[in-house]
Amino acid sequence: MAVPHQTPGSDSPDSSVLPNIARIRNFWLNGSRHNDDDREMAQRIELCGPHIPYLVRAQRSLVRRQVRHLFASGITQFLDLGSGLPECDYVHHVVQALDPECRVAYVDFDASLEADSKELVADADNTAFVVADCRDVDGVLGHPEVRAVFDPSRPFAVLMTELLLHVPDEADPAGLVASYVDAMPSGSYLAISHFGEDDQVLEGFQIFEGLRFGRFPAVNLRSREQVGKLFDGLDLVAPGVVPVPLWHPEPDDEVLRNPSEVRMYTGLARKN
Repeated sequence: MAVPHQTPGSDSPDSSVLPNIARIRNFWLNGSRHNDDDREMAQRIELCGPHIPYLVRAQRSLVRRQVRHLFASGITQFLDLGSGLPECDYVHHVVQALDPECRVAYVDFDASLEADSKELVADADNTAFVVADCRDVDGVLGHPEVRAVFDPSRPFAVLMTELLLHVPDEADPAGLVASYVDAMPSGSYLAISHFGEDDQVLEGFQIFEGLRFGRFPAVNLRSREQVGKLFDGLDLVAPGVVPVPLWHPEPDDEVLRNPSEVRMYTGLARKN
């Protein structure tokens, strides 16, 4: 079951529908930046889709694996789009443990996260959190706080972890991806993870609404093939576009029966 979020570029988070989803995820990741309303909604979502906290943790584990792979491939700059709250083994925790000189820029549209996020990265060198619309590529890459830690003329990695779930087809998600690829110098990488089409997801939406928890905000589920097309023109890193638990799993990852059946896909690709 996918977790709702604000669509990039919308006017404001719909707090009348749902408490802050970034803080709900923070709760599932055992973070500290959530309140009673977030926890109550998290429990309601879990009632409709008990597997959701696992999927959120699986995605966070995926990012750790991909970031380590990128560092081993020579990447030391990371742009995390739609980042949420950078707590609990986020990108800068992982890469700066490998090399303190690694540079990380977090970008999220939700201004309500700014104070907490800036506090979370305040003691981290070469790390920034900025509030910006991820669709504005020039605005993101040219943002003074991003440029203070980040050199977009050198190879870097763009991380779109669930970002495109909140971009409808009419907003041209492929065009958004292409705009970042165009801005990336040769040797850069793109990582995408995306919830796929799943009857269990749709059933969870219906249960959520049937229990009168409110109307589930719109999300955009895409097939493995659709996710794969987002990497057109790039060189996919093995094993290609696969279910999240199958992308270079590590021994300490949570164990899930039938990981190949998880309808959440990911890929990592290089620009030549």
